[in-house]
Amino acid sequence: MKRIIESIKDGIAEAIFPSNIYCICCGSLIDGSRQYALCDVCVKKFHWITGRTCEKCGKALPDTYRGRTCYDCMRLDHVFEKGFSCLTYGLHEREVLLDHKYNGKGYLAAKFGDILYDRISCEDIHPDVIIPVPISAGRLKKRGYNQSALMARQLSKRWGVPIDESLLVRRKETTLLRSLNPADRRLALSDAFAVKAEHRLTGKCVLLIDDIYTTGATVDTCSSVLMDAGADKVYVLTLMSGGNRRPKEE
Repeated sequence: MKRIIESIKDGIAEAIFPSNIYCICCGSLIDGSRQYALCDVCVKKFHWITGRTCEKCGKALPDTYRGRTCYDCMRLDHVFEKGFSCLTYGLHEREVLLDHKYNGKGYLAAKFGDILYDRISCEDIHPDVIIPVPISAGRLKKRGYNQSALMARQLSKRWGVPIDESLLVRRKETTLLRSLNPADRRLALSDAFAVKAEHRLTGKCVLLIDDIYTTGATVDTCSSVLMDAGADKVYVLTLMSGGNRRPKEE
């Protein structure tokens, strides 16, 4: 019933604000042939990850960078097998992501899910199940939807890989992580997630979906919980990721 209601709400929003008529970034008039409902100008402004990437987390690496992993992955051990990302988080990416998360534009998930599909479907991975990173009950009530779950549903529809939104749950509200350093992020996320019906994960390959990847604290915590519950491997796919920034000296 909940999925039906959400589908109806998305349909109403799409009817009022058709995503194939206006550019989802700048709002200019477009025709239905524009990929991801982005105008020719905005699609060029986005920082698409098409070149070198970190071999662990999937962040974009500049051609002049000598390492094979980003600065964060050189310092941190990750639980997940490998990460993939579609865009580097910048000014224009930030605008559409905030619209999706906080401005009631859940229908943008259809376009974002298409972006996720085009990124991951060419990789040699074969997940058994797609699992979105859950948000807290309080944020879900306030926002009306889990933005990562909406994107994951579109990806599941396009790819034919089943989605399970009930296995991984968020047990507590956490402080906003963007102002915390990597160590404090992991501390804040301690015991934040749990798995229900662990037997359904035994030996499974999981594709974990989130909207943005920065240091990996959230997806690492989720991956650890999933692995402890019996998952064989966890891959991570995010719509956006931060840049390869050199860490500040301690």
